Amino acid sequence: MSNNPSMYKTMPKHYTVCFQTECPLATKCLRRIVAQEGVLEDSVVFAVNPARHHGEKCKYFRENKTVRMAYGMVNSYDDVKARHIVRLRRAIINYFGRGSYYLRRNGKHAITPKEQQYITSVFSKYGYEVQFDSFKEEVQWDDIQ
Repeated sequence: MSNNPSMYKTMPKHYTVCFQTECPLATKCLRRIVAQEGVLEDSVVFAVNPARHHGEKCKYFRENKTVRMAYGMVNSYDDVKARHIVRLRRAIINYFGRGSYYLRRNGKHAITPKEQQYITSVFSKYGYEVQFDSFKEEVQWDDIQ
């Protein structure tokens, strides 16, 4: 990934960073790269305690990589038969919760690759293909993918 601060625009507020300079994983760790590049805007930050650093087996390590996020799925139900819509939508709402579902459906919140897989599996269970509105390469902040 490039050392472009704009790549980190989607960083969650209060993201845990790392200031450990001697870590063997530092060049690949998103937490260290964010701290090092000075893209932090807050005066107070959450940081990994250097005294608890575990080197090659650090549980706070997050690989600095981008993933393909989906946005929106407004037209996905257009070709779904009426008898399947309620069950299909209910399965997805049960997974996300009502508010989170609509934020994703309307393209206001990114749909992670893991979430895309789930949605795709629900649609395919009923014999349909989901159509996400758009895709965007973004930083993967945590192990949510």
